[in-house]
This record gives sequence, structure tokens and C-alpha cells, in this order.
Amino acid sequence: MLRIVQSALKARGVKVWTGHDHGINDKLRLADIAVALGGDGTMLRAARLLAPHSVPLLGVNSGGLGFLSGTDASEFKRYCDAILRGQFFLEERWMIEVEVQRRGRRIFGPNIALNDCVIRCADQARAISLRARSAERFVADYFGDGLIVSTPTGSTAYALAASGPIVDPSLDVLLIAPICPHTLTQRPLIIPASEPLSIRLTVRHPHDSAPKVLMSLDGQLGSSLQIDDEVRISRYERPFKLLLNPKRSYYEVLRRKLKWGER
Repeated sequence: MLRIVQSALKARGVKVWTGHDHGINDKLRLADIAVALGGDGTMLRAARLLAPHSVPLLGVNSGGLGFLSGTDASEFKRYCDAILRGQFFLEERWMIEVEVQRRGRRIFGPNIALNDCVIRCADQARAISLRARSAERFVADYFGDGLIVSTPTGSTAYALAASGPIVDPSLDVLLIAPICPHTLTQRPLIIPASEPLSIRLTVRHPHDSAPKVLMSLDGQLGSSLQIDDEVRISRYERPFKLLLNPKRSYYEVLRRKLKWGER
């Protein structure tokens, strides 16, 4: 697939660089577009790399679901001219920026994520206690397997599997989805993305032993947490630019990729 993409672009007079995450930053300053070959995991990694440089990303799905991709591998040659003429739709998706504070000192981040920040227990058959605040306002104490804090883009990922709603990516909101909460009345919650969110790992009783807890971003970056660690989540200052086929609406992608609405 890489050879096909390179050949098609070079035949149209486009200068092409290839490379991995490391050592490519200097080249990104000169790039008009980036192309990611693979599935959604490749897209998530590329988003973290490209967003600081405001380089648009075209995903060519050669993996599985390819929910974020603009085209499939079999269609790239057909759409190549339209892409280079600027006829693909440029959509801005916002991301989250996350850091972890321990006793007033930052131990992780700030790092960015396109889909979600997940905090969950790493011990078998253990539940954890988490206290959430939005702009210093108390939201709730959660007791269960953990929490998913998702962007609208990530609402069709892990948060959906945790019974969260599908959120239109144009909305300026955060989704908080509990993972197997002990209290069944604690349902997914949508809050403004403009207000920073903090989540502190707590204990229900002073004599409780400390569980093993992990925090991960897009399932690719992460950190272990200790009692009283605070995960701080805010909106990243720069949007991620995604190239999409203008003939396919977000709702059509839901129907095609997730079989949404089918009986």
C-alpha cells in the first residue's frame, strides 16, 4: 500500500517523505498533508504527532474498522486527484491535553489524545474510587472499575462499549462514562469541554489497601497512579485537522462502519 500511495503521488508531481514518529518533526514543518496507512490505532498515533504542527491528515484504511479514515486502500487511486485539488473536506477535531500531579509535582505529561483518557483498576476483581471535579465544582464520587473521559471523536470507541452515547464530533463537550459502576444510577455524563476536569484517586476507607491503577491516553500512552494522584484534563489549544470524503457524512460512516440503525 505504501508503494501504491507513493507512486500515485509522485506521478502527480508531489514530493513525498516517509518516516516514523522519531526524527520527522523537521519534515512536518514543510508538509502540506500527511497520509497515514493502517487502521484507527495508526490514526490516533498520527494525530498526536501532527496536531502541534497543524498538518492535515488523510487516513487510508488498510486495517480493520477504519472509522477515522478518509478513504479505503482500494479507493485511493480514484480519489487522489480530488484530494490534491482540495476537494476533500477539512474537518477540525479537538483533542484533550492530560497531565498527572502527585503531591504538587507533575509526573506525567502534558500529553495529548484524540479519543480518550481512561483510568481503571489493574488489579483483578478490585474496584477503585475516583472523585471528579469540573472547573473546581464537585461532580461526583465514582466507585467501580474506572472512568472514561472521552472527546466526541472518541465517543464511538471505548466509551460506546461502556454504554456511553454517540456524540456528534462538532459539539464542544466532554463525555464521562463510568466503567461498570457499583451504583447503577451513575450513568454517562456530558459536560462542557471549555472547563478543565480533574479526577483524583481516593480510598473509600482509611484501612483499604491501595489498588493498582493505570491511566492511559488513546490506549497508547499511560502512567500508573497512586492514592491522591490527580489527573488533569483540558482541551488542547490546537485542533486536529482531518481530511474526509465530502460524499460521506458522519452519519453515513456510523451506518457503514458500526451498522448503526440496522435491525
